Amino acid sequence: MNIMDFSKIDKEEYKKQLKYFYDYYGASFREGQGTEQILELINKYACNGTLIDFGSGSNIYFWLLAFNNIEEVLCVDISKEAFFLNEQIRKKELYPQSCEYAIKKYGKKFDDVLKTNVNYLICDVLHSSINSTIKYNNVSQFGLLGLCKSEEEYISNLEKLYNLLEKGGILLGANWCFSESYSRKMGFNNNYLSEKIIQNFEKKRNCKILTVKKVPIYNDTNYDSVLIYAIKYE
Repeated sequence: MNIMDFSKIDKEEYKKQLKYFYDYYGASFREGQGTEQILELINKYACNGTLIDFGSGSNIYFWLLAFNNIEEVLCVDISKEAFFLNEQIRKKELYPQSCEYAIKKYGKKFDDVLKTNVNYLICDVLHSSINSTIKYNNVSQFGLLGLCKSEEEYISNLEKLYNLLEKGGILLGANWCFSESYSRKMGFNNNYLSEKIIQNFEKKRNCKILTVKKVPIYNDTNYDSVLIYAIKYE
């Protein structure tokens, strides 16, 4: 059961997170953003049991529609306010319209998904360590590692996440590749993202890539493509 104290919320950060919610997952589902392929990645390769999701934001219930038989989730993010949005969704004070796509596709009932045991951890995982003594059946990051400013930083953090897997567990990843204009806005680019970076990780760790591919993004000024992959701990 979640025991995080939501009594003290930063109003400006909450407004920022609420705007993101309504711009993306709170709005109607947008095709051509790589989201369809990520949902399929989850549905095809995720295993039963536990899940830890990094950079979780306010999107966990959307992704959970594609998972099957998840007993418990730990969401990790730096924003308490994003987690507060999750609690509003759980209490049916907010509804992510984009969920309609996944509900229809996977034949789920949103009320059933809302019953999943979801817990929260505030942590800047890109710049700190995380307890690797607790292992999970599934580890996911949908967007977070794409904020790494170099290939070396990306691999270091990928290693950190991979070390949280149970034997036979699955690491699910998706990272959006910046457009030139968005790279200028961010002050760095992530053009190191490629299938090769994941293939090299497979050789380094002797794990098994179940799939890796770049999916083109359409009609988005910020992103050109999204790199998605599933890796199995053997």
